[in-house]
Amino acid sequence: MSPAPTLTPALALDYLRELSAAIRSGVVLDSTGALLAGPEELGEAGRDLMQAAADAEEINVNTADGAVFAARSERHALVVVVGRLALPSLIRYDLRIVLADLAGRPRPEAAA
Repeated sequence: MSPAPTLTPALALDYLRELSAAIRSGVVLDSTGALLAGPEELGEAGRDLMQAAADAEEINVNTADGAVFAARSERHALVVVVGRLALPSLIRYDLRIVLADLAGRPRPEAAA
């Protein structure tokens, strides 16, 4: 399988929004927590979330209005805010796909 084209951080957020209409907002952080794309206020909250869950590769926090999903690779972290009707397994898969695209790696296979 050939890798997908490498995405820029801003294009990665646009692509995530195309994949899921449930995504309200999102950010791309680098491995140090620096904001690469997305709103600064969400970048700060995303950085705090990723630091608090230092060993987690994927994070899901449910709220009364929706949820926050995050995933990280060795180079990037994605944090998205979604509405209540988002499908958790699909959002997690989309995050893994976009992380692979950001790194120019082959995409993960969908679970059977």
